[in-house]
Amino acid sequence: MRNYLLVLISCFFFVKSFGQYNYYRLSAGVNVGSNVAFADLNKKRPAQTLAANLNYHLTPFTTLGLEYQNGSLTGGDKLNDPHLRYFKNSYSSLTLGGQVQLGQVVDFESNNFLYAIRGLYMGLGVGMIKNNVKDVVRFKPTDGYEFPGKDKSTGIVVPVSAGMNFNILDRWGYTRYIFNVGYQFNVTTGEGLDGYNDASKGGAFSNIPDMYGVLSVGLKFCFGPEGLY
Repeated sequence: MRNYLLVLISCFFFVKSFGQYNYYRLSAGVNVGSNVAFADLNKKRPAQTLAANLNYHLTPFTTLGLEYQNGSLTGGDKLNDPHLRYFKNSYSSLTLGGQVQLGQVVDFESNNFLYAIRGLYMGLGVGMIKNNVKDVVRFKPTDGYEFPGKDKSTGIVVPVSAGMNFNILDRWGYTRYIFNVGYQFNVTTGEGLDGYNDASKGGAFSNIPDMYGVLSVGLKFCFGPEGLY
């Protein structure tokens, strides 16, 4: 009887340890991507975004982190826009956000498909964005009309993200690198992204706050204290 109980206890601890994950609590990474502004001008032009992030891993599948973005946003057409408008914004932002992967909420070990997609994630954050519209058509060439708006402004930005993380393990079975493919949609307060604030001149997004989306790839390096999940 005693031997039987020892076997059961041993099996119990084996099953528990089999489902455990060792992981690093911290990660830092960079992302590079292409963005599109959804502002007052109908003509969309892709531009570039660079980002750096620092994250704390609550679990292998849930993180809190800071992200700094820097890039340019552009749109319009000096020749073909209905009002001959064009802008280029050199922006920067700093946000605090969280990210939850599918592996946090499903039993992926019992299903091969769920195991393969356990890195799918969604994220939400909030922060500040600084706009610096360096190239803008402020006066309409045909009649001298001055378009209302500001070349420099600061506002709140709310990023909503989704994508896929791919873990790269080291020799000890810890996730050392995380390769990421994702899309981030950013909603801002005000009309600062394009420097125009005149809904009377039309545009698909002229009556709502300015927004922009970023499609990016990135790589994180994991380090720091070890966690057990």
